[in-house]
Amino acid sequence: MALPVLTQHIAQTRLAAFCERRGPPAVRDQVRLELEFAGSEVSIIESRPHFRDTGLWTRLPVARFRFNAASGTWSLDSPDLLHKRGWRPYPAPPSRDLERLIRMSTRIPTASSGASTTANPPP
Repeated sequence: MALPVLTQHIAQTRLAAFCERRGPPAVRDQVRLELEFAGSEVSIIESRPHFRDTGLWTRLPVARFRFNAASGTWSLDSPDLLHKRGWRPYPAPPSRDLERLIRMSTRIPTASSGASTTANPPP
């Protein structure tokens, strides 16, 4: 099910602002944070040039926000870097406050932040 229009607009605005703050203009040719909307989910994806072919960009999942229309709450997921099985729930209760979960998403270890891709310890 798609996000309600107003909810999608709010999520787009807040998450895009977060991505802008996290990606300084001086390095945008080297790394970008992008949003992907799919149904009731919004994912933050980090893109950067491939180390062997800079004409290609690699994509790394950073965080996923899931909206529950029935309760009006958001949940946060982190990428499963250990098993490479997609996503796992972040240990935080669902919240109506998307900004709170956005702040929490900065604690999720990612491959590009120096976290090991062979282990994904709980945040």
